[in-house]
Parts: sequence; structure tokens; C-alpha cells
Amino acid sequence: AYPKLSPANIVVADIQNKSSLKGAFAGCSAAVVATSAVPKLKAWSLLPFLLKKLIGKKGKLRFSWKGDGKPEQVDWEGQRNQFDCAVEEGLQQVVLVGTMTGTQKDSFLNSIGEGSGDQIVMWKRKAEVYLIDVCKKSKMKYTIIHAGGLSDLPGGKAPVKLGVDDKLREVKNLRIPRADIAKACVQALDCDLAKDRSFDMSSIAGAEPLDPSKGLEKLLREMGDVTCDYSINPP
Repeated sequence: AYPKLSPANIVVADIQNKSSLKGAFAGCSAAVVATSAVPKLKAWSLLPFLLKKLIGKKGKLRFSWKGDGKPEQVDWEGQRNQFDCAVEEGLQQVVLVGTMTGTQKDSFLNSIGEGSGDQIVMWKRKAEVYLIDVCKKSKMKYTIIHAGGLSDLPGGKAPVKLGVDDKLREVKNLRIPRADIAKACVQALDCDLAKDRSFDMSSIAGAEPLDPSKGLEKLLREMGDVTCDYSINPP
């Protein structure tokens, strides 16, 4: 269904260098953006953390970022560059993979770094608001998928549920396979119900596995005409 997804069409680019992205977006009709800063545990922080845990005290693990790519540079500036290129090249749709906990000011993910540039959920949410604004000013459509905790298990087996504004976190979440998130991204490209929508996607006991063809459309119909509210905890 997507003949351009072949090794011959792979372009390596630096998302922090907008000019290098031009070739990647040229001739495309849509883009799936899944770039993200990646936390890296500082090994020296593990021992004091475990010792404090043994004596009943609260410790904190310390993290840096792989390749020195902090969230401000990767999840804000890098994603913004991709959205701008998408508009300039006339793409019809951008599907963005984000993360849950965006409505929570005290999200643990915002605390794992050392400074303001490390608040990964805040910078991701800021980029989402930017994408929505860009689409409102152009003909481009957006789909934003906030993934729950991820796993490397095979797709098509885990129970999958959609929601908005982190309400899925009110019940016990299981880890959702990356393969299911990837499948949802591809299905969003051919799903009118997914256009100009932002929603959470996680694995919840009692739900059904994602159907390999029209699973996202079915889940969106079940969820109803709702989308995430960015007036909650604005970035």
C-alpha cells in the first residue's frame, strides 16, 4: 500500500538542521513523526538510589540524554522543523507519536533530567500545540497519538483502548507494543476519523486487540467525537 517505504527511499537527515530535511519530505504526501529524546541512566546514581530504598527513604535516579539530544532540541525544535518542512512541501497529513501524562504538571517524565530543557513531556506538548496551529493555518491535517508505556512484544495481541486527557490512567494500564502504535500510525493515514484528532492509546485489560486493517477507525468510533483538550496544563 505504501511503495515509497523501501530502502531505496531512505533519507538520513538531522532534524535539528532544517535544510537537511528538505530531501526527506520532498515528494511525500504524509509523514509519521516519531522522533524523541531518549533518556540514559547515569550509572553512578543507581547505588545511592538503592541504598536509600533499603532504609525506607526516597531517592532519585539521574539521567542524561543519548547523543546529548535534550528534549528542548529534539522534541521541540526538531519536531517544529519537521512540521514546517511538511507544510512547505505540501504534505496532506502529519501523524505524530507523543506520550501520555501531558495533562499532569507533576509527570515523572518531566523530572528525570536536570534543567528546564529536560522536561520532555512539556516540550512534546508544546510541539503538539504548534502542529495544531500550523494545520489550522494551512490545508494540512494532523493526527496525534499519545502512547502509553511501550513494550517490544509482538503487535496484534495486546488489548488496546483509546482515550483523551490521560483518563485511561485512571485504570490499570498494561504496556502497549510498539508494533501496535506503528500500525495505528499507518492506519491513521487512511482514516478520516483520525484527521485533526489528538488521543491517548494504551493497553487496558478487557479491551480487544487492534484489528490489522480497520482497527483504529473502529476504536475512534467507539470513543466518540472527542479530542484532547490542550487548555489542560498548557505548555
